[in-house]
Amino acid sequence: MAEFTDEDLQGSRFLRVDLSGSRLHGVMLQNVRITDAWVNEVDISGLVGRLVVNEVDVSAFVRDELDRRHPERRTLTATDLDGVRAAWAMAEARADATVARARALPPADLNQSVDGEYSYLQTLRHLVFAIDRWITGPVLGDPEPFHPLGFPPDDPEGGRALGLDVDATPTLDEVLAVRHQRMASIADLLRDASQADLARTVASPNGGPTSVLSCLHVVLREEWAHDRYANRDLDILGSTR
Repeated sequence: MAEFTDEDLQGSRFLRVDLSGSRLHGVMLQNVRITDAWVNEVDISGLVGRLVVNEVDVSAFVRDELDRRHPERRTLTATDLDGVRAAWAMAEARADATVARARALPPADLNQSVDGEYSYLQTLRHLVFAIDRWITGPVLGDPEPFHPLGFPPDDPEGGRALGLDVDATPTLDEVLAVRHQRMASIADLLRDASQADLARTVASPNGGPTSVLSCLHVVLREEWAHDRYANRDLDILGSTR
């Protein structure tokens, strides 16, 4: 079995390749064209932009169906201050409900991965990292934004370079102490902000300029998506009891 880890495969061509049973995780698929493919029983999760299947753009259908199933998702792109505040309050409430679910499970389960995904504690730690990357640093201006318990996306060496203790095994309460502080920093930011503050230009972690609002949108999407993933996996862990 071939395995590609931390490889730069930009511009690669795969001709007459059998990828049956393969799993692609944490991959970047921008400007990809797949032709003459046999696609069956394919499950895609992630941030999906424009998606065309057999010359049919299904992007709007996917977005609309997600909004129908999850009406709160529409708040994630609010542009007015009250709307962003409401979206953050929604994210806080969902996170609190999920923590309550997690506390009902044995502590060992919270360190258990389901199907190779983040464990619940890794999910919380990743959300700490996301807030530090998009808010603590660029928006709040902390020159050393990353808390050691933050967990990077599929890049342990990169995390270590940022001073993250990727091999740590903290308890739920230890992680929550950091997470609550980071979440409170966003609540404080929104409480004292004006509409003009949301439009302020800051340096994007991805390079170039961005706005405070755009940084908040990234964190809101991260919070919403990872809460869904966490509940999906808590369902599985709970069903084995």
